[in-house]
Amino acid sequence: MNLSPIKKTSAHIGFTLAALLLVLAPVHADVRLPSILDDHMVLQQNCDVTLWGWAFEGEVVVIETSWGVKTQAVANAQGEWRVQVKTPAARPIDQGLHPEDITFTAAQANRVQIKDVLIGEVWLCSGQSNMTMMLGPDYPKGNNSWYGEKYWKAESGRSDRPALRVFNVEKIGRAAPRDDCKGLLLDHTILPKDARGLMPDVRTGWQLSTPETAQYFSAIAYYFAVRLQEKLNVPVGLVTSAYGGSKIQAWISQEALQQLPAYTKTTPKVNRLGANSLFNGMIAPLTPMTFRGVLWYQGESNVGDSAADYATLLKTLIADWRGRFGQNLPFGIVQLANYDNPWGDTKAALVREAQEVVSAEVPNTGMAVAIDLGQACIHPPDKRDVANRLALWARATIYGETNLVYLSPRYQSHKVAGASIRVRLATGGAALMSAKLNADGETVPTPQEPLRGFQIAGADEKWVAADAVIDGDDVVVSSAGVTSPMSVRYAWATNPQGCNLYNTAGLPAAPFGTDAKMKPQ
Repeated sequence: MNLSPIKKTSAHIGFTLAALLLVLAPVHADVRLPSILDDHMVLQQNCDVTLWGWAFEGEVVVIETSWGVKTQAVANAQGEWRVQVKTPAARPIDQGLHPEDITFTAAQANRVQIKDVLIGEVWLCSGQSNMTMMLGPDYPKGNNSWYGEKYWKAESGRSDRPALRVFNVEKIGRAAPRDDCKGLLLDHTILPKDARGLMPDVRTGWQLSTPETAQYFSAIAYYFAVRLQEKLNVPVGLVTSAYGGSKIQAWISQEALQQLPAYTKTTPKVNRLGANSLFNGMIAPLTPMTFRGVLWYQGESNVGDSAADYATLLKTLIADWRGRFGQNLPFGIVQLANYDNPWGDTKAALVREAQEVVSAEVPNTGMAVAIDLGQACIHPPDKRDVANRLALWARATIYGETNLVYLSPRYQSHKVAGASIRVRLATGGAALMSAKLNADGETVPTPQEPLRGFQIAGADEKWVAADAVIDGDDVVVSSAGVTSPMSVRYAWATNPQGCNLYNTAGLPAAPFGTDAKMKPQ
């Protein structure tokens, strides 16, 4: 067979050169931003915040802000770029909102602008179902184990708050860290389908607080933001990243978890309870973001596990997140509320003790006591008062508000005095009293009522109900049936009833037991 050479015409040669030049020419890729950098977002005020995204390797991205910052970043070999931008102080809300915009430009590629950006305070809110529990009264319909937030009916008329904005992270676990996450409202993993088999309409991205949107916000996060706005008069942004039923192990990175002896062989699992999976899917994408602090409400799914182990895991999570975010983030921890059968087992009491140990030992943390706000259901409907107590901690320790009592009374020491035990309490800066919550969540002194919730035991460790009397900063505890007492407990049960020791600032005493720290059951 005679194979003749191909005859190259001038047209053919021209096409080949054009194709070659196209291959050799610089390739430009559009600038892309993470989902959380979007219209209506809130940026942390008066600090260097990180802005980030993707472009082609070597692409120069120019960033310009409406408040006068102009800078640039260069995409690395993975196409990632980051830059720090100084933010101004927040404008007072009562002077009107002052929306900003930020423009990202890559020459010969594209230009992206995000609008209606507010400067204010930004908080990350995480944990399990009690953090995800939404304000709306129909959450979710037909599920009797959940309740609408107790005060939503009254609050709904006040929820038109354009300076309060929420980015609710899509609930998703991953075996490896993601670099982006979607903002998604409603809580689609729990809400049921309608009669047509369809999910309710969802909204994506940052959402302004309105009566229509706020009902789907985390109740604790919302009320916390409201309290901050009342005192600070600035915009507040909330990033909620929480998943019902999740254990703490799911929220810790694989590298951090594997530093613990019990978890050296841990491998990620793609489900909500799998170690590392929720960190990978719902926290890792947020780590470039600048936050003022973290609210953490989790622990119910770890009840029954080793409480000492939980304390170690919580310390590990705090250190892990602080390292990943590159900030000494303040952590506001919600101590588990009471729930389940009255005076049943004590497993939840051990987790509460672990939470208190962590808040006492780890700097820049605080704890909101919720032992008086629960009920039989594991999802107590009063989230407003939990948020109020978190806000007291933040206002006093982070925002510098003075003359503010924000600490619950806590066990400090005890000594046996004949047939009684004298317990010394750190009162939080206010006198001790007997009190109860009324229907509006207000603390009402009840000086005529004896203290309840105390138990006492001798060497036989048989616990009996005890009499207790306030004496200054002490509580003197005794029982006619225990003549040689050795140990005392207060509110020491998964669901203690009638506990009524408060300080005059209206904060309940934290549960405690003097017999042993987090001993196994």
